[in-house]
Amino acid sequence: MKTAFRNTIIAFVLSGFLISCSNDDEENLDGTFGDVELFFDNGMNGDELILGSAYSNSNDENLTVNRLNYIISNVILYKEDGSEYIYPKEKSYFIISQESNIHEIHLEDIPAGNYTKVKFGLGVDEQRYLQGETAQQEFWDYATEHNLTWTWSTGYRFINFEGTFTSSNNTEPLNYQIHQGSNSETDNYREITLNMPSSARVRNNKLPIIHIVADANKIADGTNKIVLFDNLNTGGTNASIMGGENLIKIAANTMQMFVVDHVHNGEGSHD
Repeated sequence: MKTAFRNTIIAFVLSGFLISCSNDDEENLDGTFGDVELFFDNGMNGDELILGSAYSNSNDENLTVNRLNYIISNVILYKEDGSEYIYPKEKSYFIISQESNIHEIHLEDIPAGNYTKVKFGLGVDEQRYLQGETAQQEFWDYATEHNLTWTWSTGYRFINFEGTFTSSNNTEPLNYQIHQGSNSETDNYREITLNMPSSARVRNNKLPIIHIVADANKIADGTNKIVLFDNLNTGGTNASIMGGENLIKIAANTMQMFVVDHVHNGEGSHD
């Protein structure tokens, strides 16, 4: 009886200690900040994306990818209680480039807490674009370096996906270019919300890494099937999609292009 009573007391004391530590941990989050990293891991239909390599799709076409660059913008992080943190808009425009080996987005001064969802834009929103060239000159120049702009009047390329392809219709490689962007007819900027399989625990002494897998195969081979051979130019040498109905379909495909694979809490590798 004494042993049982003693065990009960010990359990009670330990329980109180753990609750106290938990409460202290949560209370210590008030007014503190940390950083977050979004890591974009580009792939093709479940395989690692290696530029210059060939990949087959369900459209009976074999694509060799030579370029994959895209713009990520307007990041919002959502806590487990549903509250949101909107990353400052003037700092919320980034480039991911397989070509230049740019995969990380580093977000600074995030209020401490446990975050379970992330939202971001694919491209540059109309509000930002209409602020004019002077207001965004630095990012415009950065995007130009990575082949993500046309002229100022025609704006940004949100995605630049290029390479060559073969199929049963063409055994000799032909070029393809898919450039998602807005135009005078359609706004092809899209916003994507992703749930995390586990929370990103933002603290002032830890760096959570949100590992996002981007499947470039979805661009032409998603819900909407875009056959490159059907988009050849008049000369039959190049499949170019930069506008029209197929670009709207591609913009819809890219909303299924991303998924959070895992979250790594603390400093470490991206694996």
